Amino acid sequence: MTLKKIGNIIFYIVSSFMILLIFVEVLFPTRSIDLLGFKVYAVPTPSMEPVIKVGDLIIVGKADLDELDEDSIISFYADINNDGKDEVVTHQIRSIVFEGETRLFRTYGINNNADDTFRTTDEDIVGVYQLRIPFLGFIVLFLKILVENPIFLG
Repeated sequence: MTLKKIGNIIFYIVSSFMILLIFVEVLFPTRSIDLLGFKVYAVPTPSMEPVIKVGDLIIVGKADLDELDEDSIISFYADINNDGKDEVVTHQIRSIVFEGETRLFRTYGINNNADDTFRTTDEDIVGVYQLRIPFLGFIVLFLKILVENPIFLG
């Protein structure tokens, strides 16, 4: 087999995997793919710019909670709209404090530098930010709009 054929095979495998990730994110927005302990999310807001940008696809890995410190970027569940529904938020830790036996992570968006108003505990943590894939999240976000608002389809 030639090097070009091997390259093509690898390209098609990676492309197919990315398409699968995108469709799962669109069809099951409240779930994320857990692949070998990693989860994938599309970034819809600029709260973490310039580190993480709108339209990035981010990879989040399992977190050892005792290893987290200030400046760690974590993904966690929070009811950001006060509607009783938790969403995944990715923000940076400003400080870690204890209220009795409960560990609280005070988080903030780098772009606005204001502390989040919600309380984040160990149970809320999804994982720690690993890396971003620029622009790929735009595809996920666009397809989510089409799925959630079928009127745009005609």
